[in-house]
Amino acid sequence: MPQPPPLPTARSARARPACWLVSLGIAVVALALAASVVWAINRWSEAAHASAPMREAMRRSSCSVELVAVLGEPLRADRVPYGQIHQRDDGHSLIDLRVGLHGPQASGTLHVRGHRHDGRWDYPVMYVLLPDERPHDLTELDDAEAAQRCALQACREEGRCPAPPNGLVA
Repeated sequence: MPQPPPLPTARSARARPACWLVSLGIAVVALALAASVVWAINRWSEAAHASAPMREAMRRSSCSVELVAVLGEPLRADRVPYGQIHQRDDGHSLIDLRVGLHGPQASGTLHVRGHRHDGRWDYPVMYVLLPDERPHDLTELDDAEAAQRCALQACREEGRCPAPPNGLVA
């Protein structure tokens, strides 16, 4: 009877196929890709929140007597808005954003659409969609004039509106 073939001898770690290296490489690439996506979303979110239209929409929201009565104060926007920001080389800009707006009493959705021409922003669409699906309009006939006043502050100065909650500056 013939002898069976010899058993294979154990190979050293260096001689084995480097499957673990391939797995490690895939994991590193996937981690780098995930980190890049998180970084990009963070940068976009920061740019959107820092934009003049978003700051103006938040200012108008916080200055609206009716909106503060429904949502409460302080008002806070979600971390990541949805929408688009376009900046052209000729100085024109377009923005169309939606972001969750939250107060201690309720939440809504802030919509702002604007365009900039010759350094001046115009906001044809700016409103908050309230919890009952009713829109609360924040647009103004003169956006430059609207940026100079705050209806809630004026109402408080006249004594017609309650003071802000503890810790908030009027």
